[in-house]
Amino acid sequence: MLLIALTVVTLLAGHSRSVNAQSSSDPLVLAYYYTWFDENTWTYDKLSDLPAQPYASSDRSVMGRQIDQAKSAGIDAFLVAWYGPGGGNQTEANLTAMLDEAQARNFKIGILFETDSPFLGGDVAGALQHALSVHANHPAFLRVDGRPVIFFWHPTNYGIGFWQNVRSQVDPNYSSIWISEGVDTSYLSVFDGHHLYSNTWNPPADLSYTDNKFARQVEAARQQYGAYKYWVATVMPGYNDVRIRPGSGFVQDREGGGYYQRSWQAAIGSQPNWIVITSFNEWPEGSYIEPSAAFGDQYLGLTAAGSQQFKSGGGVNVAASGLAAPAPLPPPPTPTPLPEPDTPTAYVEVDLANLRDGPSTDYSIVGRATTGMALAISGRDPNYADWWQVTEHEQTSWVYGPLVRAAGPLAQVPLVASPTLTISVADLAASIASTATNSLPDLQSSTFEPYLSHEP
Repeated sequence: MLLIALTVVTLLAGHSRSVNAQSSSDPLVLAYYYTWFDENTWTYDKLSDLPAQPYASSDRSVMGRQIDQAKSAGIDAFLVAWYGPGGGNQTEANLTAMLDEAQARNFKIGILFETDSPFLGGDVAGALQHALSVHANHPAFLRVDGRPVIFFWHPTNYGIGFWQNVRSQVDPNYSSIWISEGVDTSYLSVFDGHHLYSNTWNPPADLSYTDNKFARQVEAARQQYGAYKYWVATVMPGYNDVRIRPGSGFVQDREGGGYYQRSWQAAIGSQPNWIVITSFNEWPEGSYIEPSAAFGDQYLGLTAAGSQQFKSGGGVNVAASGLAAPAPLPPPPTPTPLPEPDTPTAYVEVDLANLRDGPSTDYSIVGRATTGMALAISGRDPNYADWWQVTEHEQTSWVYGPLVRAAGPLAQVPLVASPTLTISVADLAASIASTATNSLPDLQSSTFEPYLSHEP
């Protein structure tokens, strides 16, 4: 009995180590995962297909079922889209729940950091500090060689200098792994790896050519920066966003699974460190592999076959742990103290602040101000204490107070009445339709511009 007990303890200890033992030499298969759906999402007027079992993302039994499905298909971790910790947004609570459900199933969860989140309030560094100090310490968080893994959606919303400053505050010693995204690989001067969220383009491009092109660029960055950079190849089953973007959307036919199989072969042929699936459940853009009314569990089976091929040696996976790590970043420079102005002034303290025609995010954007700009404060409305009326080039607008440092004789600021907010019938109808389709806006393939209207 003692021998049996010792054997069981040994096996359990080995199992516990395996939960947290991802190595840079492991050929990981990851998948994007979204947690902002509810029962009102599932309608054919906005979606080309529906889940085999419609659900609410906040349902923990659904999370468990989806994790089990992913594991059966050879997926090692979900990359959960995250809007940051603030604003009471549901991605924070759902990420926390997903981590618990993953731990119970020996599964991993990483973060897809949504750089255009309407809930960041300009504090990207603060959100990342929260991710690394809170979520990354969960036993189920995805770590490679002990380093937490975070993917970034559209980091080019900000400049390279912005990310250098953020990283020097949040992770100057490169204790975590940051994966950039998009067609600009120059961001590898700050980030630790690169991928494309989508390689299914309109007009279409050759998948093998595209994957190998970016694999070569990542290899060039390894040589240029003298530090290891991860190449993460993308696979997609198809694409169809015409119902959410009429007039601008497009369809990449799934070809009965043929497109997905070609996508896997192209990805494996580019010799990636990891493969990421776009996506497990991005239903509005039609890139899901989750079981559906139209396809059943066909794409879970195809995923299992592709994953098995990749993990059995289809790709070349270099052990990064023995290679040079990036040199630590210097601390951010101490800001030059701004003079105390003689007149009420708002100094912009974030990378980009929206100027609106009224003191609320319901008002339209009329301009933008960048870090360090000085805006003359011309009024405030006591009903909107968090906003300042400012004047720039003889144009009056409003800026959200937490994005600026107000200075000068603020007692002199006159009280003013904010303009009347008018909403057209068309805008109201569009807002109602959007709310009925998704609990949160689908931002994945949008440019940064439209969603600035959701930020202060």
